[in-house]
Amino acid sequence: MSYKELPYAAAAVIVPTAVQNFIDAADRQYELFYANQLQKRYPKYVPSEPSQVYAALKYVTDKDLLVGNTFIEWGCGFGVATGLATFLGYQATGIEIEPDLVQIAYDLFLQENIEAQLICSSYIPDGIIEYENFGTTDIISDNFNRLSNTRPCYSEMSLQIEEIDLFFAYPWPGEQEMILKLFDALAGEGALLIAYFGDQDTHIYRKIDDSQIA
Repeated sequence: MSYKELPYAAAAVIVPTAVQNFIDAADRQYELFYANQLQKRYPKYVPSEPSQVYAALKYVTDKDLLVGNTFIEWGCGFGVATGLATFLGYQATGIEIEPDLVQIAYDLFLQENIEAQLICSSYIPDGIIEYENFGTTDIISDNFNRLSNTRPCYSEMSLQIEEIDLFFAYPWPGEQEMILKLFDALAGEGALLIAYFGDQDTHIYRKIDDSQIA
């Protein structure tokens, strides 16, 4: 298995009022976050631009690029992409390792009547080894327990990872290649990854069979 990048050019979209209200509520949480100087506790946490994330989500939805409606956000922070996915009809889950950020996401979802699952855990599941490599993050994904035919999973989810239709991640520059490798290792055939690498730098990838590579 492997993956290929799909053509995508970021474009402005009309954001519905309910979605904008959710984005505004998230922005207020960001303001409190910085006012309380929590960025010093979590210096790696940098939010994506919600309107650009929504545009990418809407693009794959409107183009009917997926066979199902399951969504997962790796490293969800305040859960904004997870919340945005629910407005487009996705069964959404956000995974975040920092309990304080999960609590902010939970409070935001409760306030805005967002129905989505939040998991306080690493998005690197058991069965994958993560390590630092000259200032970047990498993984070893060849250690699946083949004797028992098991694969890495998130125990809090009822779905297997390969059953997820759409992934979203906003990785640090040193983690971009790792995110692609993780997607390649875990996703089922046909799944999509929306990778937000920065302002106006969003990429969409599809998991494919090696035989489909031109």
